[in-house]
Amino acid sequence: MPPRRTRTVATVQFVHRSAAVLCALLLVVAGCSGTDLAKHSPYPRETLDAGAANSADENGGSTDEGAPPGSVGTPVSAEFSGEKLRATDVCKLVDETVLRKHGTPAELTGNNFGECSNYMKDKAGKSLSVTLAFRSSSALYAKSDKRIEGLKLGENVLEGQACFVSGVFQDEPPMDLTAQISYKSENNCEIGRELLTAAIKRVKAGSALRTNPKGSLASVDPCRAPDPAVVEAAINASGSNVLEIPLGLPTCSWSSRERSLMLAFQQVAVSPRKLPGDKTVDVDLGGGVTGRKLDETGSAFPSCKVEWTHRDLGAGGAEVARLTTSGAKDVQFDRCETVATVAKALVAKLPRG
Repeated sequence: MPPRRTRTVATVQFVHRSAAVLCALLLVVAGCSGTDLAKHSPYPRETLDAGAANSADENGGSTDEGAPPGSVGTPVSAEFSGEKLRATDVCKLVDETVLRKHGTPAELTGNNFGECSNYMKDKAGKSLSVTLAFRSSSALYAKSDKRIEGLKLGENVLEGQACFVSGVFQDEPPMDLTAQISYKSENNCEIGRELLTAAIKRVKAGSALRTNPKGSLASVDPCRAPDPAVVEAAINASGSNVLEIPLGLPTCSWSSRERSLMLAFQQVAVSPRKLPGDKTVDVDLGGGVTGRKLDETGSAFPSCKVEWTHRDLGAGGAEVARLTTSGAKDVQFDRCETVATVAKALVAKLPRG
């Protein structure tokens, strides 16, 4: 990933001052996504299971000492750079041979940029859901001394329900490739390690690369997309540092002492449209683009969101951009005016087909 475009801030400051903002942002992310992965963020319990990690040695893990070289500020290797990952078809990372060992695979579903799922059945007809995703990692994983295909291994277990098996390819900002197995079984972590091992091998081999269509948001780094001066003006009213927080491949957030801004790119199966009871309001974003604004300034954590269709994919699908700005209830500023200003500037910069 490219270096963060922000003022230099010590890690301790980052953790203490942005924790509340980041939690709120993660809740927004969970609300925007329809994938299983989002339903468990933040996770109820996050652990590094020593016994499970040891068993990963059979699937490409090892106990090599020391951190992978170049993992702070840059990925462990060029194959894990943001440019390469945004050109990766995540569904091609899913090894269906592994899936067939455990049941009957369904059709692969590209839920979003950087994610792919298979909602299959095990051999007894029981639900077994699998998701592979590039995402923001847990700082806890960076402490792991276990490896999976040369990457730091992290595991998050929801007892008898799900397992998240992660290979950390960058420590700062923390990024990983995660296999989520939602399956009522004691061997869900084992399945996750098998899938993740195969996926990492394919990333390193470059066998899942694609050419993104001209104008696609899939090629765009959300942290680099907005003009930094526009972001600064939107959320830095108090002169505090602006912290940039990548949240996986398609999402980036910025926070200051009092305000936050989040940009998310999403590929959806059905274009956003007004439904009965919809409280959104149309807003002209320029260039022939009409967005939908949702004013939630009356909520416990007041926010305002603007989203718009960037690219029509046909058959009802679309690439969508979504901007949200928020701040604590006692922070006075026009959230909807702020987010609309950023959206108009961004629409003018995004690539067109």
